Amino acid sequence: MRIIQLSDVHVWRYSYNPFHLFNKRVLGTASLLAGRAAKFRLERLQSVVERVKDLAADHILITGDLTTTALKAEFEDAREALADLLADPSRATVIPGNHDRYTDGSVRYRQFEAYFGEFAPSEKFPWLRYLDPETAILGLDPTRAHISARGKLPADQLAMARDMLAGQETRPRRLLVACHYPLVSPASYASELAHKRMTNAAEVADWLTTVGPHLFCCGHVHAAWSFVPPGLENQLCLNSGAPLLRDPTGLRPPGFLEIELHDRDVSVLHHAWIGDAWEVRPLHQDPAFFPASDRATSMA
Repeated sequence: MRIIQLSDVHVWRYSYNPFHLFNKRVLGTASLLAGRAAKFRLERLQSVVERVKDLAADHILITGDLTTTALKAEFEDAREALADLLADPSRATVIPGNHDRYTDGSVRYRQFEAYFGEFAPSEKFPWLRYLDPETAILGLDPTRAHISARGKLPADQLAMARDMLAGQETRPRRLLVACHYPLVSPASYASELAHKRMTNAAEVADWLTTVGPHLFCCGHVHAAWSFVPPGLENQLCLNSGAPLLRDPTGLRPPGFLEIELHDRDVSVLHHAWIGDAWEVRPLHQDPAFFPASDRATSMA
């Protein structure tokens, strides 16, 4: 099974309508005017879509922040731009990021759900979506309308997720956890994550140590990574970075991840935009990450 993970597309629009700016959006608009807009190259989005489409993946997973300030026009632009990847809702999963819940109004009027709600089995989190009889995505949503970029997974949502994965016999053999916020990051991004972290990340991480091998697919920090966090030896944490990011340093090449699952094996490639062309970089290879299937065990 081939899964493409995209995140943090950050489609943006300027808004000078004063009725749109009586909230946190005034800060987001000021940030765009101060230079954020130049950091996200909307003209490259079509190339990203074409690249992903050519890979003919079995499933597309988008881990949030499709928009920048949760304007209706941004949601409309994102939905239109990604249409070729979202033609079949059974083969695409989309979860929100904190920028998709940027204001109280965007939450109250369920803007994200209006445009991307069909790409999940339920509008209420958490949920478990099976991609095949042995592979499933657990969707978590710690996003909220808040003056800061910090998130928090609600206690009732965490309790329900615990219940969903409580039984070893009903737990999917190959589990992907989709959550916009990383639990931890590689050391080089720790200071960046610190001021916009999920506040109860440690509690969520403690629980995830009990669910067995899984992929944790996140975004939020605009850098691609693949690593096993200390203390979470059964988790492969994957961040696809931001595909439209302008990267003058060469340290955060924009792109997306190609995740290949074959029985127990996991391999991860980063499709990165370098200069004016795509490059493919291997990030991870583990031939025995997931447990063997019951059928394989019985035949051994």
